[in-house]
Amino acid sequence: MVHSHFGGVVEPYWLNSFGGAVYAAPYQPLFYSWNHNFHNNWCLSSKRSNPYFHQESTSIELKYIICGEENAKLMHTYSAANLWLQPKSIPNERMFTHPIWSTWAQLKTNVNQTKVLAYADEIIENEFSFSQIEIDDRWEANYGDAEFDKDKFPDVADMVQKLHDKDFLVTLWTHPFINANSKVFSENSEFMVMTQKSKYIGEDNKQLPGLTLWWQGFEAGIIDFTREEVVNWWTGRLEALLNATGIDSFKFDAGENSFLPERYVLGAGDGLQGVSTRYTNSYMNAAAKFGNLVEVRASALTQELPIFVRMLDKYSRWDYLNGLKSLIPTLLQFGLVGYPFVLPDMVGGNGYVIPPSRELYIRWMQANVFMPAIQLSYTPWRYDLEVVDHFKQLISLHEEYAPYIIELAHASTETGLGINRPIWWSDPEDRTALSIDSEFLLGDRILVAPVLDEGAVARNIYLPKGQWTDMVLNTNVTGPTWLYDYPADLFTLPYFVKI
Repeated sequence: MVHSHFGGVVEPYWLNSFGGAVYAAPYQPLFYSWNHNFHNNWCLSSKRSNPYFHQESTSIELKYIICGEENAKLMHTYSAANLWLQPKSIPNERMFTHPIWSTWAQLKTNVNQTKVLAYADEIIENEFSFSQIEIDDRWEANYGDAEFDKDKFPDVADMVQKLHDKDFLVTLWTHPFINANSKVFSENSEFMVMTQKSKYIGEDNKQLPGLTLWWQGFEAGIIDFTREEVVNWWTGRLEALLNATGIDSFKFDAGENSFLPERYVLGAGDGLQGVSTRYTNSYMNAAAKFGNLVEVRASALTQELPIFVRMLDKYSRWDYLNGLKSLIPTLLQFGLVGYPFVLPDMVGGNGYVIPPSRELYIRWMQANVFMPAIQLSYTPWRYDLEVVDHFKQLISLHEEYAPYIIELAHASTETGLGINRPIWWSDPEDRTALSIDSEFLLGDRILVAPVLDEGAVARNIYLPKGQWTDMVLNTNVTGPTWLYDYPADLFTLPYFVKI
């Protein structure tokens, strides 16, 4: 698993369009490649090589299973029920039903008690619904303190009580890092992921706390969740924070193996130190202790956890390079590796360079409506009243279908299937449907075809076999068929319901 545009959730499972699947055993130093050196092949291997570090005495085997069915749908239905665990239960239903509002994209690190309360009041004054408000980055004076900055948040308990009185649930951004220049690090360095001696550090075979560069360029230790005593220390700190402030739960950031230090050594210590999925798995299991409001952004072999898995921070752009066009492929990839509770990133992206344009913001929200949850940060009223009215309509549409989304969520605890599915789910023998990544299904019966191109007021839509009701034009259409140049101005979301 790597920290890249699609890499917050990566599982050793591959499914092809002909109904074949490969599942590699967990906790092995796995490598894979597609068409390496321009050859038409796909390869798996297990070996001692960077980034994996193995004791020389450790034997290495490549273990995997190959399965086949008549088509991709039958194969994946089997895989989801048998190759991994199904969710034990579902996240909080408010998160499926009403928008999650985060301070991050709009306020960035300029967050404080006054601004959080003002943000909540703006949501209410503009008559938008909500599930929870997330207090994001820079509530701590120093990353890893697990204490609020007293200058920015002079009375957290009072702030949280005021938010609760307004019916907001309150969650808090946190992470697995402790800044190396902090008192907490110096007093608890033995709880960090260790690093084996290299040419840069220490004596022969000596293990020292490993340091990694992370957010905002800080150097930090990373907490070793593979050790029970460390998890107990870490959860105790967070539980104390909840008890002191009344905050309901957390948004857990990071967890990808790319943040682990060079030649890291995990406390689990069975000779498979380089099998980094163990780190992510342990972190997510620790995070899940904090209830059904939890969201995480990395997962590995944790399909059974009843928590939302968030997409990595999306960029405020249109393209496949982590922009709007990557939203649907990421959604479907999560579902196909066993994670049905997908939390798309902020509507409009994170605005790291500039905030999303009006057009991008609107099209992003349309694409998000039939996904399991909506997360807002940039506010519609920063644009104009036309955007406000449209967003209210789209949120109402999501809330109308929320009971169906929740029904699908409950079904996933038995089947392991995604809430959202590729359109070939309607006909796995349809070669055209198998090639489309700009449309998706909600369950088996709702097909969504958002506009994803800048400046477009029409798009081509493919409907697989079946009878479909066009919910915009109120007409019936028989598939399989293409609807060429389907009209969709800036305030139109094409979607279809199977009859």
